[in-house]
Amino acid sequence: MVVTRPSHQAADFMDRIEGAGGQALQFPLLSIRPPRNIAPLLARLRRLPSYDWLIFISVNAVRMGLEAITRVGNPPTHAKIAAIGEKTADALRESGWTVDVVPKPPYRSETLLAEAALRRVSGCRCLIFRGEGGLGLLRESLENRGAMVDYAECYRRTPASPDAAVLERAWREQRLNVFTLTSSESLTLLIDAVGDDRLDMLLNTPLIVASDRIAQSATRLGWRATVTVADNATDEAMLEALVNWHRSEGALENNG
Repeated sequence: MVVTRPSHQAADFMDRIEGAGGQALQFPLLSIRPPRNIAPLLARLRRLPSYDWLIFISVNAVRMGLEAITRVGNPPTHAKIAAIGEKTADALRESGWTVDVVPKPPYRSETLLAEAALRRVSGCRCLIFRGEGGLGLLRESLENRGAMVDYAECYRRTPASPDAAVLERAWREQRLNVFTLTSSESLTLLIDAVGDDRLDMLLNTPLIVASDRIAQSATRLGWRATVTVADNATDEAMLEALVNWHRSEGALENNG
């Protein structure tokens, strides 16, 4: 089974797959890099003490966001901290930050917005740490509740250009039976990486995906195999979906 997470995030998930009796094949489709122009981010972070809420939407947002904050040397004073999920919250705590709000699963913008503390944000200034070009639901909803919202876009996703020969060998040796994907962008990159020669085979290979949105993208792209949707993009949820797929499809073997 193929793990398409960025290289620096893949190890734990691959270990979990191996522990469950599968064989994980690393095929990163995205890399996480700093913004091309970091000046707007640093300018915003110089005003960090003026914000009432700092909201982190991923582990990458924590890693890259805290690195930028350290660079500016202007830590928050009174702001409350919200994390979109436990992994994100853990990354903050490991860096010495206190997290005030973490939603219950599934870890999505909708569940974070359902938290009581984020329903009472009228007049508050909120800063959302995220990657370039993310979805706008969180900002729009907070603004509708009377908050003033800015983005701290602290990283960007770039294609990782993996070696398609890795997949070719796995298909030839019958070691490839499912892909795991955590973004619609990764799905498009996977199709590009495989190319026309193997496209038909790819469309007939099952997917484990992190959201309904990715599953819908797969349907629009003509996917014919099973698409199983995990509760969220965490390693735990993706593995649970993988195990459930195995039970329903009977396709997971000790060596595949």
